[in-house]
Amino acid sequence: MTDQTHSYQRFFAELKRRRVFRIMAVYGAVAFGVLQAADVLIPALHLPETIITAIAALALLGFPLAIALAWVFDRTPEGLTRTQGAATGEITTIVSQPVGRRWPAGIAAVVGTALLVSGVWWVIGRGADGIAPTAGAPGAGGSANPAAASADEVIPPPATADENSIAVLPFVNMSGDPENEYFSDGLSEELINALVMVDGLKVVARTSAFAFRGQERDVREIGAELGVENVLEGSVRKAGDRVRITAQLIHAEDGFHLWSETYDRQLDDIFAVQEEIASAISEQLELTLTPENRSTLARRRTDDLEAYDLYLLGRHNWATRSDDGLVDAREYFEAAIARDSGFAPAWAGLAAVYDALPWYTDFPPQEGAEKGKQAARTAIALDPSLAEAHAALGVILYEYDWDWDGAAAAFEDMRVADPDYAQGLTWECAFLTAIGEVEDALTLCNRAVELDPLFMQNHFARAATLAVAGFTDEAVASYDRGIELAPNLQVLSWEKAGVLVSAGRYDEASSAFESWLRLEGFEEPDRIRTVVAGIEEPAGRADALEMLRQLEAEGSIRPIMWVQLWAELGDMEHAIELLETSYADGDPNVIFVGTDPRYATVRSDPRTVRMLEEMGLPVGQTD
Repeated sequence: MTDQTHSYQRFFAELKRRRVFRIMAVYGAVAFGVLQAADVLIPALHLPETIITAIAALALLGFPLAIALAWVFDRTPEGLTRTQGAATGEITTIVSQPVGRRWPAGIAAVVGTALLVSGVWWVIGRGADGIAPTAGAPGAGGSANPAAASADEVIPPPATADENSIAVLPFVNMSGDPENEYFSDGLSEELINALVMVDGLKVVARTSAFAFRGQERDVREIGAELGVENVLEGSVRKAGDRVRITAQLIHAEDGFHLWSETYDRQLDDIFAVQEEIASAISEQLELTLTPENRSTLARRRTDDLEAYDLYLLGRHNWATRSDDGLVDAREYFEAAIARDSGFAPAWAGLAAVYDALPWYTDFPPQEGAEKGKQAARTAIALDPSLAEAHAALGVILYEYDWDWDGAAAAFEDMRVADPDYAQGLTWECAFLTAIGEVEDALTLCNRAVELDPLFMQNHFARAATLAVAGFTDEAVASYDRGIELAPNLQVLSWEKAGVLVSAGRYDEASSAFESWLRLEGFEEPDRIRTVVAGIEEPAGRADALEMLRQLEAEGSIRPIMWVQLWAELGDMEHAIELLETSYADGDPNVIFVGTDPRYATVRSDPRTVRMLEEMGLPVGQTD
């Protein structure tokens, strides 16, 4: 044994004698456990993410200190004392021990050190937003962690047609008066609501079924596109106080008629007709109506036919989501309530209108929130089984009040009332995305798309959730599907453009931003390309900032919609100013700042962190 080897072995023997190896192993294991617990608990408790960083830093700094203390001091029955020098022959004895006795302590020390390093990397080295960098993370493009999740796992392929599935197409208005279309639409929608109550029957939501209005499409094509085995279609002729309803059930795969019936009734018998049609379809599809189902179908929510007529007019206008349509819908719902204050669906419709008015018109957000909550709670008090009332309450609570617990409870009640209420599932998806529960959010969005595949908002919500999860390609595909379904909706192009900027896909982002400004009515919308070019190339930043000032001054765009661009161009002061204005104005988009990749740059500012903490929102994704 050479002197060098002897010296090397004596050093490690001294480490073992002074229990330094043991301290390294125990310290590393305990630090790893603490870091893992902090990584789970701190986001769950909505504590600042900087606490995790501080714990990791202390763990690293404490490691050499623990080693030094272990070298200098020894724990004895009398307490801590300075470690005495080795007795004669003690080091030689340790060195001469068999390998099986010498090595375990050193191996344990190496494992402890590795645990400490990996624990620190897990909470600090995963990127600014608290998620491991992946191919699909902001700035990278592609799909997040393709080894762990395929495109089919995050966006399931279209569901195959279930034997017990149905789409109710809008019944044709045969009255000769276009003004009566609201009545035929209302009857179709009421049949959808009635069939939803049949256990074991999947019913496509209104928006997707109504997308085929006026189209001469083969029923087999419709069934394939909606993923249903059966289609119900019909016509309505309303004349005075009489109504004729023709309904026919068709097997979508081969186009064969399974059942048809014509009902000539007094108008006040309309509710009984709806019940009869739902019961007939259940029998044809060999589904059993429980006594509870029959009781629900037979129940009248109002005996006032004029109130019911006004309610149908309200639903018809609310579905347009236009400025005038929403204003008219509010008036119709209020008129229905004036005739029958116990008409719960009219209260639920009014709540949904008050939620939508601040989004589509200049209606004051806080007034909309207060009146919407009052209407929703009135509807729930009258009929706790009304899923749309719980959903409306939930969306108002999280969009305007930032009451996360209240919203979660409302959505839970909604799913108890109707687990397949597609509009509500989309709202809950957006809510969960805002608070960082992305995996659960994606499950709900996928279900909403399955139930209502042709409703733009479902693809919109899923796209935003996919973007937060880091699946950029899939998010862009969902935005594109939403744009295909609603090509004139400005916000879709705006969000898509922002996601593309955050992924570093600047050419595509320029095109999407240009589409957004064109829809907003800007002249020469291609000027936005100068702004995006300045983000890509710092040399063009001065020109980009000047162009962005011009664009912001020209339009009446909400402040939140400019925040990302100012932050990406390096003017954090103006970006924060716009964000704080949006916060003070109660802009519902502010709730997505904590998780959306479009706001990753502005999230680095302590003022944004404080704002999110005040709102009780995470800074970055939590699951």
